[in-house]
Amino acid sequence: MTVVTRFAPSPTWYLHIWSLRTVLYNYLYSKKNNGKFMLRVEDTDQSRLVEGSVENLLLVLASVWLIPDEGPNNPGDKGPYFQSERLDIYNEHMKTLLEKDKAYHCFCSSERLDELRAEQKDLWLPTRYDGNCRFMEAFEVQKKLDEGCSHTIRLKVPKNKKVSFQDMIRGKIEVDTKDIDDQVLMKSDGFPTYHFAVIVDDHLMEVSHVIRGEEWVPSTPKHVLIYEAFEWEQPIFAHLPLLLGKSKKKLSKREWDVSVESFLEKWYLPEAILNYISLLGWNPKTTEEIFSMNELIQRFELSDVHKSGAVFEEERLEWFNTKYMSSMDTDTLYNKLMTYLRRYDNTFKEFLESQDESYVKTILSELKTRLRRLSEFRELTDFFFENPTDTDTELLINPKMKIPDLATVRKWLELTKVILEKQKSNFESIDQIKEVFIAEIKAAEMKNGQVLWPVRVALSMKKFSPGALELLYILWREKSIERISKVLKDIS
Repeated sequence: MTVVTRFAPSPTWYLHIWSLRTVLYNYLYSKKNNGKFMLRVEDTDQSRLVEGSVENLLLVLASVWLIPDEGPNNPGDKGPYFQSERLDIYNEHMKTLLEKDKAYHCFCSSERLDELRAEQKDLWLPTRYDGNCRFMEAFEVQKKLDEGCSHTIRLKVPKNKKVSFQDMIRGKIEVDTKDIDDQVLMKSDGFPTYHFAVIVDDHLMEVSHVIRGEEWVPSTPKHVLIYEAFEWEQPIFAHLPLLLGKSKKKLSKREWDVSVESFLEKWYLPEAILNYISLLGWNPKTTEEIFSMNELIQRFELSDVHKSGAVFEEERLEWFNTKYMSSMDTDTLYNKLMTYLRRYDNTFKEFLESQDESYVKTILSELKTRLRRLSEFRELTDFFFENPTDTDTELLINPKMKIPDLATVRKWLELTKVILEKQKSNFESIDQIKEVFIAEIKAAEMKNGQVLWPVRVALSMKKFSPGALELLYILWREKSIERISKVLKDIS
């Protein structure tokens, strides 16, 4: 059997993080089994379409490298890939069900159906269709059709039957047809419902494995019945556990922005996002946590996916992001930084391009172990490109570091300036700076922090920044002397 998986979203919102995990698992499973991963857009509910959502979907998938083998952007022989372009296909297959007496026309008005549901609720009964049109004579049906009466088409659900399917994650699931409604397959506007279209599309596109969220478990018996009505072989099902928020309730777009675009805009690396969400519900059976895409493909098994929900925590995503950035070589991280800036902050990108590239890379090399997200680069680096204008005397003083007054600050800044002026050229490495400064501080019988605190503040004028020695290395001798001299002048 050739493995074919698919992701078939409704374009009713931007791609969110739990849907991205569904895409990822479909992608991993298909690649693990040398199969095909397809993308299809379920846009039959025209009233709920969100403008731009399809474009966002395609852009986001490209941004995280989950490129479908076949879909709207790279068509094959299974298209069209928008359900709204497949209406003729659905109509032909609906005729087949009607001819086989597996479906029937329903002429009940929305008012009657509303009244029926209200009565059932009042009697504490399950709300479902009562089969009013199910046994209508053929001549009555034809007469109403000839008169142009508004109607839907419903599935004729068999009575007194057990419907079962095997779920790769949850095992065997069985439901009695008495608990299944005669669902609508074709709406009065001529568009198929999701439940009908998805079965026709999956069959015609030869989907072998349907991997989707557990919220679709209650609908799957309905889908099995449609497969049986057509006498088609059903695919293998696997229903993924929910992603939960910190409240242990289903992760919701009402709680906070969970769109993948928002995480990319915060400048989380795609590989960090994919690595983290791959572990939310899947057990790789190792204590390792950092996996490349190839490693994920090699290790991934649907049988190792949990049934219970997994909690999504942005703090954990930050941890993965930090790990990836700190281990990445500087040239690669620089290219990623410029790519993100091109998309989200072109003004800053143009500014960086006007700077010496080796200088920017040196800054990035020293900061990459401190960054949680690339978006922090701008705010953490402004003082590298422009001299601080104001001297914060309160920040220079630090009683805990035994720097009680400006006189002490002046003493250590003057020592630092002398050390720098002794040098004939820039330091070749941070290790060289350490060697020189630690020796001088030791000779002065002082602790490193006492000297280096005012130096760090004088160079950055920031409460938090890289250490003094790192700043001296990045700014180099001349610029460091210039900034220290300014602070000495301001506090004299």
